[in-house]
Amino acid sequence: MTNLKPVIGIVCCQKMVDSQPSQTVYEKYINAIYHFGGIPVLLPHVIAKSDTFESVLAMLDGILLTGSYSNIAPARYGATHKEPKQDVARDELSFRLLDFAKNNQVPLLAICRGLQEMNVYFGGTLHPDWREVGCYFEPHLEDSSQPLKRQYQPVHDVIINAGGHLSAFNSRWKVNSLHKQCINKVGEGLFVEAKAPDTLIEAISLPKHPYLLGVQWHPEADYKNDAMSKYLFSGFIEYAKQARKHNASI
Repeated sequence: MTNLKPVIGIVCCQKMVDSQPSQTVYEKYINAIYHFGGIPVLLPHVIAKSDTFESVLAMLDGILLTGSYSNIAPARYGATHKEPKQDVARDELSFRLLDFAKNNQVPLLAICRGLQEMNVYFGGTLHPDWREVGCYFEPHLEDSSQPLKRQYQPVHDVIINAGGHLSAFNSRWKVNSLHKQCINKVGEGLFVEAKAPDTLIEAISLPKHPYLLGVQWHPEADYKNDAMSKYLFSGFIEYAKQARKHNASI
């Protein structure tokens, strides 16, 4: 009997652990995928340079681009500012994963940094710091002096546009917000799924794809209780299941 649990590749980040370079993924991303019926598989940066890259990705039914403490290298979108928190190996892997997902109709969910990677991949640009733009007033950046649980609490609404993946859920929802960078110019062919009340772009998708969706907030923070988080992860896994069924029938 064919196992219909979809295999979900989760991009890793490079961090120092015990003074050693490490490939890391927060457990909440892994647990969210598993909770909704997926099999999480971690994707270290080194596979982007491997000659077996395509064969590794062929085993995947979905891809998750996580949030991260790091930011995309400015040169990726034509910027020249200094960015101290870079992870260029993650940039390389994420862009190759986006390329694979787009060209092979593989479901992909992008969260926070992942949304920004998605936008830049399609030719969009970013504001290095939304606070310097001068027109955004919602609390988009967490208060790092507060306990971690408090930092991930919902703080502002998102207004959902008709015609996208999120429009089947609700027209408005309160989300958390923990980011400095944000979308400036929207990538070519992308649909704006949602904005904050101050017009900052909170979600995007690729209409000519079964499920290629990015959100600026963190649904993994309360995936068991928050209705929007349930909607995002269950929908993502359902599309990945369909991809697995399709692949099994070929």
